[in-house]
Amino acid sequence: MDRSWMKASRITDEYRNGVEQFLQFTEMNAPSLRGKYFCPYVKCENGRHQSINEIRSHLICHGIILNYTKWIWHGELPHKPSVSHSESVDVDIGNRIEDMICDLGQDGFQQAHAPLYDKIENDSKQPLYSGCTAFTRLSAVLALVNLKARFGWSDKSFSELLVLLKKLFPEDNTLLKNQYEAKKILCPMGMEYQKILACLNDYILYRNEFVEMRNCPTCGVSRYKVNNDECSDDSTAKNSHLAKVCCYLPIIPRFKRLFANGHDAKQLTWHADGRKNDGMLQHPADSL
Repeated sequence: MDRSWMKASRITDEYRNGVEQFLQFTEMNAPSLRGKYFCPYVKCENGRHQSINEIRSHLICHGIILNYTKWIWHGELPHKPSVSHSESVDVDIGNRIEDMICDLGQDGFQQAHAPLYDKIENDSKQPLYSGCTAFTRLSAVLALVNLKARFGWSDKSFSELLVLLKKLFPEDNTLLKNQYEAKKILCPMGMEYQKILACLNDYILYRNEFVEMRNCPTCGVSRYKVNNDECSDDSTAKNSHLAKVCCYLPIIPRFKRLFANGHDAKQLTWHADGRKNDGMLQHPADSL
């Protein structure tokens, strides 16, 4: 939908018609709000729920927030692209295993996760069904998951689509059965994380000088959940459930993934390479 009306004068027909289109879009795409919506008038700061008539009055009299071009508070999905009816959806994805894992570094990934690498490679070579040359098992999964993400399909609708497609394809097809299986196939391509044991009361992390400790030096609580409080046997304790585990997401692999794409890398380095540097304070990067 055209947003150019947002910058037009409030006394013009273009602006008034744009307001009406915005309100119609809101009523059609955000029915769950039941007639009370966030008002994109500057002083309301999208924090007050107003009726359609109140929003119309605010926008006509005072104007709309000019940078509110993605109407996420009024029914527009943040990740949903503007796709025209004539624009075809790119489903030719995942045909080359080398392209998929280059972000992680093929050599390092293959050495550290050899079984996972082999599983991905096998899926990338296994045809979707006998005689199918357009899609492999992996490329079909990637294409379907890509469509799911682009158009905001729910997990339930996605699983039902997979059930239908599996019945439509020949009996020897290798298509997955549900959303859970799709996650299992794509899981090896996810980012790594580390598990770190923590004190049940959040005093310490069991790492560095505390890595071998069984009890927190501050509160004395055991790092394990044991049924018998009097048990002092190490082997029994270590076979018990851990009291608390934190997941640490290393930043370096995520930076590598971000900078692996040339377009994204250009955007990420804009503040250093493309920002106007004239001595004026125009951006947070201009400050000390």
